[in-house]
Parts: sequence; C-alpha cells; structure tokens
Amino acid sequence: MPMPPAAPPASYRLIQGADLWTDQGLQHGQAVVIRKGRILAVGPVETLAKAHPKAQRVDLPGGTLLPGLIEGHAHVGGLGALGRKVDLTGPADLPGTLERIRAWAAAHPQGWVLGRGWDQNRWAGKAFPRAVDLDALTGPRPAFLQRVDGHAAWVNSAALALAGITAKTPDPQGGRILRDAGGRPTGILLDAAVQLVEKHIPEPSAAELEARLKAGLTALRADGFTAVADMGVGARELAAYRRLAAAGALPIRVFAYVNHDHALMLRELKQPRAKALSFFQVQGVKFYMDGALGSRGARLLAPYADEPSTQGLWVTDPAKVALDVSITLRAGYQPAIHAIGDAANRAALDLIAQAMKKGKGALPPRIEHAQIVTAEDAARFGKLGVVASVQPVHCTSDHSWTPARLGPGRVDEAFPWRSLANGGALLAFGSDAPVEDPDPFVGLAAAETRQDPAGNPPGGFLPAQRLTRPEAVRAYTAGNAAALGRARDMGTLQKGAVADLLWIQVPLGTLAPEALRKVKPARLWVNGVEVPLGR
Repeated sequence: MPMPPAAPPASYRLIQGADLWTDQGLQHGQAVVIRKGRILAVGPVETLAKAHPKAQRVDLPGGTLLPGLIEGHAHVGGLGALGRKVDLTGPADLPGTLERIRAWAAAHPQGWVLGRGWDQNRWAGKAFPRAVDLDALTGPRPAFLQRVDGHAAWVNSAALALAGITAKTPDPQGGRILRDAGGRPTGILLDAAVQLVEKHIPEPSAAELEARLKAGLTALRADGFTAVADMGVGARELAAYRRLAAAGALPIRVFAYVNHDHALMLRELKQPRAKALSFFQVQGVKFYMDGALGSRGARLLAPYADEPSTQGLWVTDPAKVALDVSITLRAGYQPAIHAIGDAANRAALDLIAQAMKKGKGALPPRIEHAQIVTAEDAARFGKLGVVASVQPVHCTSDHSWTPARLGPGRVDEAFPWRSLANGGALLAFGSDAPVEDPDPFVGLAAAETRQDPAGNPPGGFLPAQRLTRPEAVRAYTAGNAAALGRARDMGTLQKGAVADLLWIQVPLGTLAPEALRKVKPARLWVNGVEVPLGR
C-alpha cells in the first residue's frame, strides 16, 4: 500500500492570520485546525483557539490561505525531462531556434539531439521547418525535436534514414508525414507518424525514469500544486511510480491515467480501483481522438480555413475508442478523452452518451482540452455529466493564429469556457505541461482576461467566454477534486478534507490580473506536513 512521503504530525496546529478561500467565499478572521493530515475544524480564530488551547500556532502575516491546488492535466515525465533536452520555447524565428540547437549539440556531443518547444506559428511566414535545416548542425547524429504541443516532431535526415522513412513510406493510420512537391519527407511528422522515429530513441533507465518523475512533481509542487492528474502513463512509468510510492518518495499526490494500450489497459482495469485516498492511484485511461490545432491535426467538421485540403486527423479510430471507453466505465475507472477539434468533441460526446446507456460508472467521463466546440455540443457536456478539462493558457498562447485555422464562420467555437459553464459542465483546470508553463496564477489570469501577458488581444479573445476569479480558482481546486471523484477529500477548506494547503502573501480577492500573474507560493502543506517550495 502506498505510503505518504512523511507521517503527518499527531499534534494539533492552528493556522491563522490569513483570509481563507472557502466554498462559501473569502472568509476574514477565520482559522484552520489540522491534525494527522486532515482538517479538523474551520471557524473563528477565537473559537478554535479556545477549543484547542494547546495547539501549535502557525501565524501568517495576512495574505490568503487556499486549498492546495490540483493540476488537472499534465505530463509529469515530460515536464521532468525538460532539463535533459534543448529548450526550444521562446525564439521568435527559425535562426534563433537553430542557434539553440547548435549550442546544445555542442555541449552534448554524444547520442541523439533531443528537444522540445518549437512553434512555427511564432516565426515569420509560419512555415514548418525542414530536415535540411538541421542537417548542417547535427551531421550523422539523429535529431528528434518535438513541437510545443507534442503532436509533431521535427527530425533530421539521419533520423529519417534510421527509421527507414522515404518517399515510398505510407502515412500511418492516425498520422501524417509532411512531404515536398516531389513527395519526399520534409522532416515533419504529425501525431502517429511521430512514433516511426520516436521508437528508435533509446529508452531511459529505471533510475532515470524515477528521476524524471520526481523532477516533474517537485516542479509542480514549487508552483503550489499538491496533486496532479498525469495524463498518459506507460507501463514503465507506472512501475516507477509504484516504486516511488512504496518508498514514500512522491512529493505530491498522483492520479495516473494509463496510455490507451489495450493490453496495459486491461491489465490495470482488472484491479479494483482504490477507494481510499493515497499518494498514488491509477485513476483511468487516456484516449486520443485527434491531434492538435497548431499542427492542423485537430479533427474539424469542415476543412481548415488556411489549408482546405485537410480536416485534420483521427489519431485513433473512434470505434476503438468507443469500445474501450465502455470497458473503462464498466470497470469503475475514468475515461479521459483528448478532443480538440469540433468533430473530435462531437464524436467523443456521442460515444460517451452511448457508453453511458450501459451504466454511468463510478466516475464522470472527461474530455481533455475541449478547445473547438460547437454551441450545440458545448451544451451537451453538462447534460451528459462530462467533465470539461481545459487549459486556459492554450487560449492565450494560441489566440493570434486560431482565427486563421478556423476562419470567421466558426472562430466563436474556440475555448468556450463560459458556454460550458453555463451549460452545467464541471470545469477542471490544468496546463498540459510541458506544453505550457504549469504556473497556476498565469492560468487564473488567462481564464479571467483571455489575454496574454502582453495584454493581447485588447479586451480579450472572445471576451464573452471569460470566467470570474471564483470560478477559475474553483476549477483549480474543488472542480478538479470533484472531477477526480474526491469532492469530500480534496480541493476545499472544510472539516474532514486532507490538509493540503497553500498560502500566498497577497489578497487574492482584490488582486489585479496583471499582478496575479506574478504571484508565487509562499508556504505549502501536503498531507499536513509543510514542504519546501524549491525545485
């Protein structure tokens, strides 16, 4: 049985001095008593002090005490591996990106050239890069550089040769090899085609896997998170997680969604889902309907406005997803379905509705991202009881080129958070890290303003879809807890909930959005134990 990282103190502690962010709103003059990893009481400072005269006092100099935040959608191993690859986020042009690759390759002269974070939409012309752009920098070493969304890879000629990819190589089901006018591979692989090269990269050792997971979890803890939904975990990562849990070495709580590998899925679903809250639990299965909008892999109901020859990809056959979603629900686990395009979201809702006719299951099904959704389908989330697991920073990162992808007739379908909420959908917030920075305060500001840090676009992107601050904070706390089936245990400051607490030094209720982006966690408790915030 997984054990917590540290035994919570048996003594009483009374935390006071800050405003409390509760389900009933911001509370002044209130305190929290914790013991043995749980919240024992919440109430007026004087009342709790009298009831617990021997409690250890924790005096906070103002600010706001919140439930520990929950990262609703991240890829922990990928986040932890960032320090082991060339970071390609940031450069505004191809030459700047190539310079980063050159410097990294020179500093790491052996093995594959690995990286992540490039985004052609930031460059003049917005054209995809090519293998030939890399060849002069990498020579005979294979290079594999993931796009920021993880749904495309830029590889060099050595990697193409190693994988045997030529003009005669057919596109795999659920993927696409971009080609030049002569039919030759350009060096860009989309979705399932990424695997043609990725499978040749040497696997990390068991120790390296554990190190990546711990690094990713520690980074999330430094941002104020006390739990994470890890979306898409393979067999070796599951084993690593279980070793870390058995050793009491997990920095925060982990809810793992296994990859949609049929054999792995069936093996895991044979085990009854853990009912008691622990530091590691298998929560469900991660499915893929389509790809990403930035690489034109998101499946749309009509062709892309800026590339009419394609409607995007079905990464997985919808019939296969439908079968395995039904199996997952019947086993008492939670399906989490990646769907970005409007066609993918409609298909996901359709198959969920069909599966739920056979029984709703113990946990609500989730749709991950829900980025492009028709008004009709946005209303179906609440009616079906489907969790809308969304990432506010995707909107503020992608607003400048989303209209070009969709065209004026359907741009209003993009990032429809207000429509989802008004339709009764449960919103659960995340970041999709390492695709985006997991900083939750940047995410809160994005949800509230629909503007990037530079204040663009003026007034916000489709401002009618903005959320209020209480709604956004709830989506990072109680909303995520409810989405995980843990509404009584987590994400709230109430008696009986786990003592996962975050203190920030500012008044969250009145802080301006531009100041919100700069907030950093000040103190954090996980399972009643105060933990360091360093990475």
